[in-house]
Amino acid sequence: MQYNPAIAPDPTEWLDTDEQERLYAVQCWVSDLIGEELEDCILGAVPILAVENQVAANDPPITRATLERLLDAGIDRTTAIQAMSDVMCDSLSKVVSEDAEHDREAYARALEQIDPVNIQLDAPGDDDLLESPGGVPEFGPDHRRVLIEFGERHADEKAMSWPETAGFLFSVMACPEMVMPSEWTEIVQGEAVFNDLEEARAVAEAHMALMNWISGRIRQRQPAIPEDCRPDSDPMRILDEDNDFSRWCRGLATGHRWLDDVWNDEIVEDSEDDRSLGMALLVFSFFGDRKMAEKIVEETARETGADALTLEETAEKFDALIDQAIEEYAAIGLEYRRMPSAPTSRQPVRSEKIGRNQPCPCGSGRKYKKCCGRPGARHH
Repeated sequence: MQYNPAIAPDPTEWLDTDEQERLYAVQCWVSDLIGEELEDCILGAVPILAVENQVAANDPPITRATLERLLDAGIDRTTAIQAMSDVMCDSLSKVVSEDAEHDREAYARALEQIDPVNIQLDAPGDDDLLESPGGVPEFGPDHRRVLIEFGERHADEKAMSWPETAGFLFSVMACPEMVMPSEWTEIVQGEAVFNDLEEARAVAEAHMALMNWISGRIRQRQPAIPEDCRPDSDPMRILDEDNDFSRWCRGLATGHRWLDDVWNDEIVEDSEDDRSLGMALLVFSFFGDRKMAEKIVEETARETGADALTLEETAEKFDALIDQAIEEYAAIGLEYRRMPSAPTSRQPVRSEKIGRNQPCPCGSGRKYKKCCGRPGARHH
């Protein structure tokens, strides 16, 4: 089991999973967030686990109601769970320190007093992240600057640029399977080595804040692309220059290729979802690389004959589909992620391939996704 508070776990699956496995999953998330060893994260994980248990069981009902109230007020799920886990932590501390029973009424009153306005105004800093491991600050200009500078400073070490990072993390957050930061960090960072602990913490916080922002946009059914990565008003400029939108598309394409087997496990070939996903990827491929765009036009010309569109006309046509492609790509992934189990009628037709979590066939002893399955890895 994998856990990320930004994505609501299926209640039945969550409660049917062994308690220790649930705790371990939450510990892994906390460990990835703050960079501490698993055994040092249990105190931060227990209150989060308790809140998620109550939400899944709807017992007491005030817990789920509080979460829904915060989400309706525009608070992202990660921040909402953290605010509620802080209340839970206080309640558990009183039980331990005073050797008393859990005061359900006091706990309910404390949840009712959580004010979404105060949560929005109380943006945590680095120290807050370490003390409250579930908290993730709102993505802002400082986070964007950190990722821009990191990409530029480590470009020679194959670190992703800011737009590529935004596109890659969009593909991760839209994936039907939850993907933990420990799985993709080295892909985004390339061969870069942090200059110091301060840079490592700043980049990690920026990544988590960006993921949270993307998750919120996906949940709100809005295009999850930063404003400065959006396409130019003239779609041909995207093909003429190596601009930020084309980089964003390439980052997304890199992530989708890395997660291709996950999509294949979920999407039935030639289904409506498969066709919608294919059209979205075609749009991203077109704007991600001019040569690919020209190839798409050539292949279309061979299929349609004299009525084929020019490169300029195709760019105009695809430009009108960009927001739809972004929204549909995310919506399809979110739909399959929320399903408690795949229907038995699904029998995708695809070639046999190595799963991301299977041992790499090169004999390294590492998982395929961490070895030859990484984008840009040298295959044996």
